[in-house]
Amino acid sequence: MKVGWIGLGQMGEPFATKVVEAGHQLVGHSRAGKPRDALTRAGARLTSSLTEAVAGAEIVGVCLFDDGQVLEVLTQEVLAAMAPGAVLALHSTGVPTLVEDLAARAPTGVSVLDATFSGTAQDAAVGGIRLFIGGDAAVLERARPVLSTYCNPIIHVGGVGAARRLKLINNLLFAAQVSLAAEGLKAAEQMGLPLKTAVQALRISSGGSFALERFENGEIDVMLERLAHYLDKDVSAARAAAKAEGLDLQLLSAAAARWSLD
Repeated sequence: MKVGWIGLGQMGEPFATKVVEAGHQLVGHSRAGKPRDALTRAGARLTSSLTEAVAGAEIVGVCLFDDGQVLEVLTQEVLAAMAPGAVLALHSTGVPTLVEDLAARAPTGVSVLDATFSGTAQDAAVGGIRLFIGGDAAVLERARPVLSTYCNPIIHVGGVGAARRLKLINNLLFAAQVSLAAEGLKAAEQMGLPLKTAVQALRISSGGSFALERFENGEIDVMLERLAHYLDKDVSAARAAAKAEGLDLQLLSAAAARWSLD
């Protein structure tokens, strides 16, 4: 299939590389002109033009950091350059109303998939990204040959906006669990326990969690600072979405109180 790709950062580049390695033709947008050696070696073509990246593509993947970047990049001009019958898969995490608005203003014949994900660049390299899809099931099937190159499983969760809602709940849970894990490990330090040993023991016990495993190197504050880049944004988006929809996430939000741009 012919694929356009916007967003070649920490996650976008390995996603796009898997697409090309699977035999699809990909044109990627390179905003800064930064070399993308793995991607170009695999056979991708790069362009500095957004409209050129999407023109003629059957599937357009968008993997940008936040809603601000999405709004900056996906202008009406870029959407208009997409071919009738094309599918836009938006991987970025943010408020559900943005992807709903994007679907509403897409040109006739262009479909939008709300395609949030959970996983790391290492997961992408083995095709193991967990993908939540909001949108028409038939549109998902058209996009599946591309999405399945870097995602497994692919879970259809409802209409456009549903995937972003589920991803925000996922990230709120993760943020809360990270906060609790950090507090537990600091308590272990205060009790004089060796931190790395505590992590090794707890991660295989009833108090273990995916969040706790982030601290396996024993550097609590370093990991908290690293995660803040992502979780501040995601927790703020989750709170904004909950407020807009009249949801009471008081307990969950309080547990994730460490993380917020509010």
